[in-house]
Amino acid sequence: MDAFITPEARREIEALTVFRPKPGAWGVLVGHRRGPRFVVEKAFPAGDGRAVPDERLLAGLDAVWPGRTIGLFAFRPTAAFLKAVRGPAWYGKLLLRLSGPVRLPAIRPSVVEFERGFVLDPIGLAPAAKEKARE
Repeated sequence: MDAFITPEARREIEALTVFRPKPGAWGVLVGHRRGPRFVVEKAFPAGDGRAVPDERLLAGLDAVWPGRTIGLFAFRPTAAFLKAVRGPAWYGKLLLRLSGPVRLPAIRPSVVEFERGFVLDPIGLAPAAKEKARE
């Protein structure tokens, strides 16, 4: 199992890092699954770290993007955030933990799994596809 971030979604994540978000800032990942791969097509900012995601949020997002909410991303996520995503609502969803410098953020993908309790199971990050030169 791994995660592939499209060039457009990667640029969205890079653009968000330019704003130097505070620890705990988070957002939603929109895309799809293809076999064992998560394909991230969009990264949409959602929270500033004071609120954490819950079941109502996921239900609302599924109304906007039916079946395409594949997970969350968070900049240096807080313990409260990590606890909130380790639950039944986010089971099988992708979590991208972001840290590091603005231009090259470190991305650590994991999936919410159940092993006697909900855990974050690290997965690989698929290599980026070569992109045509920007015009």
